[in-house]
Amino acid sequence: MSPSLPIETGGEGNRDRSLAGVPVELYPIVLIATALRLFRLESESYWVDEVVSVTTVTSNTPIELLISVPGNDPHPPFYYLLLSGWTALFGTSELATRLLSALAGIATVVVLYGIGRRLFDREVGAIAAVLVAVSPFHVWYAQEVRMYNLLALLTALSVYYFVRIQTDRATDESGFRTEIGYVVSTVLLGYTHVFGLFVILAQNAYVFSRPLVRIVPRSRLTLRRWFELEALTALLLAPWLVKLVRRMLAARAGETTNVSWIPLPTAETVRETFAAYLGAYLFEESFPLLVSLVVVGCLVLALSSGRYVATEPGTSAEADRSEAAGTDRGREIAADRESLPVNAVYLVVLWFVVPILVPIALSHVVTPIFVDRYSIGASLAFFLLIAVGIRTLSRPSLRYVVVGVLLVGLVAPLPTYYQDDQKEQWRGAAADVESAVDGDDVVLVSRPFTERTFGFYFDRSDVPTVRIPPDASGDEIRSAVDGHDDVWIVLSYTSSSTNQRIVDAVANRDDYRGPVEVNRYNGIAVVRLERTSNGG
Repeated sequence: MSPSLPIETGGEGNRDRSLAGVPVELYPIVLIATALRLFRLESESYWVDEVVSVTTVTSNTPIELLISVPGNDPHPPFYYLLLSGWTALFGTSELATRLLSALAGIATVVVLYGIGRRLFDREVGAIAAVLVAVSPFHVWYAQEVRMYNLLALLTALSVYYFVRIQTDRATDESGFRTEIGYVVSTVLLGYTHVFGLFVILAQNAYVFSRPLVRIVPRSRLTLRRWFELEALTALLLAPWLVKLVRRMLAARAGETTNVSWIPLPTAETVRETFAAYLGAYLFEESFPLLVSLVVVGCLVLALSSGRYVATEPGTSAEADRSEAAGTDRGREIAADRESLPVNAVYLVVLWFVVPILVPIALSHVVTPIFVDRYSIGASLAFFLLIAVGIRTLSRPSLRYVVVGVLLVGLVAPLPTYYQDDQKEQWRGAAADVESAVDGDDVVLVSRPFTERTFGFYFDRSDVPTVRIPPDASGDEIRSAVDGHDDVWIVLSYTSSSTNQRIVDAVANRDDYRGPVEVNRYNGIAVVRLERTSNGG
């Protein structure tokens, strides 16, 4: 999954800082990212959404994944197609399937470094890359069989090629390759997640708003050529866009959708999203105030910064030599730097803001669609802005201190993440029931989607598994256990009152007693009720 990025090393003075054309600072960053994403990759069982991913690709052909599944699943098909090919080669174990997301997460760190270096400089690229490398938010989704880290990678690739289109003084041949890279990565981004469309919207907002904010359009790309590229992208995305528009109209008309579980976002949702980027959900106590203040300060510095511009790699060293010699070329490059004071920062701000504010606005107008993990692409811009803010500090020692504080704050919750179960332990719950159940027993499962997840690990075809909806009546629950010995009730994703009502419906019968055993598995309760002699 690692992209082949032409990451140049800068000027002559930087040659001693690269190995085989790759900057030396990138090696330890990638090593850290790899270690954090591969460590204990298979230790936890699949949770509900991961089983959805695995069973979707194992129960459908590639043609069905492309045509039929998008009608039922809220997400477009590219990740499922990719996972289908991946599982065909490596199997469906937790290690095999999560490895795809882990590799995408590692590649994302590399591409983000390339974006930061191309838009700003090597230090900004390195700081942004190392922050994402240790981010608990990114580590979490790099160890999950879902499309979120692929969304982040393709977001980064699309932005990378978009930046190259804007900044390269390229030949026709290399420019064409860059445009192809942009179209391919952007189309795949749109087919990975609907939030990828908001990244495309941010790019268009940048292109068409430059005159309004007095940003000199220093780009070889004409508006006509941009229209052509976007028209090609839209044409290739048209099949998915048509389905998406139909869903929006249905939601607008009040029909039930497959995203009806998403709550309406509020201002608190935005705050919680930014905190999630920093791993706040893993802190047992309140999130460290110092880290929050440092992040806010870095963002303020980035937004007030006016000295970073998008330039070609290598230009900085050329400018230094030319300016020192007092040449016309040095004065020209210096003037170019002054003519585009907010180009890069403005682009990153749009990349950060649009994929968050636009879906929140749509949530209030059409139907709720905003979930923090869906904005993982925008989180890359969030960390890049933090890196820009750090880079504005004039004293290197102060920059080291700030980076150190942020790294400590990001790494602090990782031991909790690795040591404690974060997902529902369906593997353990199923093994518990399987080890003691017999063919005369019955298993009740409290939700349709949890029945599929429990069934993924439960390997006893001779034992009936009955789905009990949360709103099932007492008579329906009691009839489900008629003629069976012990009753095993697997409860998850239901309220405590619903759980108690389901258990009581069985326990209040004369022929059952209990619960005689209750085992818990991080979000799952397995309750056993025993048949009495009155049951015959």
